[in-house]
Amino acid sequence: MKKFLQILSACLGPALLFLTAAFPAAAETTLNADEYGSVSAAFDAIPQDAGSVTILLPGKLSAEQDADIRIPEDRGITEIRLLPDPVSEKAVLDSVTRICANGIPLTIGKGIRMENASIYGGACVSGTEASLPSSSLKVGGEVGFVFGGGLAENGGYSAVTETNVTIDEGSLVFYEVFGGGHAFGNGSRVFTELAAASVMGTVDYVLGAGYAESGGTSECVRTAVTVGETGSVAVALFGGGSAADEGSLSSVGNTFTQLSGSAHWAFPGDFAFAGGETRLDHAGRLEILASGSASEAYLGSFSSDPGSRAFMNTAELMNCGTAEDVIRRSQSADGGEATTQVTAVFPCKENETPAAD
Repeated sequence: MKKFLQILSACLGPALLFLTAAFPAAAETTLNADEYGSVSAAFDAIPQDAGSVTILLPGKLSAEQDADIRIPEDRGITEIRLLPDPVSEKAVLDSVTRICANGIPLTIGKGIRMENASIYGGACVSGTEASLPSSSLKVGGEVGFVFGGGLAENGGYSAVTETNVTIDEGSLVFYEVFGGGHAFGNGSRVFTELAAASVMGTVDYVLGAGYAESGGTSECVRTAVTVGETGSVAVALFGGGSAADEGSLSSVGNTFTQLSGSAHWAFPGDFAFAGGETRLDHAGRLEILASGSASEAYLGSFSSDPGSRAFMNTAELMNCGTAEDVIRRSQSADGGEATTQVTAVFPCKENETPAAD
């Protein structure tokens, strides 16, 4: 047996050397932001062919140049993680207002707090165009806003074919999570073919699609939203997107939302306010699973303020959990208009036929 192994090793030796040369180990890069004086300077220091990048953050780091951080696309980065350094265990970055991941998978680790930051999985453009095949955001810490897609301003166009947002258990998003992108200003557009979001932490609002404001347009073909058993939506859960201000439009094809955790309000549709318009042209489905609960579940969208309009074609609900009130229509307030054309309520047993209005 020993002789056999010696012969096998002699035969495979050259082949193993060839394979090692042809397929070298994946690169890993670790940088400590404290050594560079700011987070943005640490990003600038990322070398070529960096591979998997970890940036360690000290307990407190405040620098004006950290306001707008964009992950470099030309350094061979396969993924990037922001983590507190081992000594601090927590890092507070009040100065960071925006991080644009440019389609590079980004993880914001437990112990990182960026209350003022908006995190974008896609590209942030102003007057230009960018299209990416995918984005991936994972939040384990505390941030302000999360967008699976990109940001378009000044007539720009930012598209991500598929987005994937994960809000981990124990994490906190102070304001809103969007599966799609953010269009700001007249002529600005964002697009997502599939926007997916999974929430196991605590969030004020969760919206499956994108956000259009100040005359922008957000388009999304379909959404897939999951609020897990540990997930908590303090204000409202929407399967679709949102639009604010006159001339703004959020357009969505289909939505699918599963609630296993808790939400105060739950809608399969959209949220229009301050004069914005939303359209869900096909169907939106909300499923409240056995462990899920909502104070109020609506078969439709929500519109608030004069001039706001929310249209939804078909709204579906399957309730296997707890909904204190089920309202079989869209909801409007303060002069807004909201319409659902068709509603369907599915009993929890799969073999029963839904009742439709």
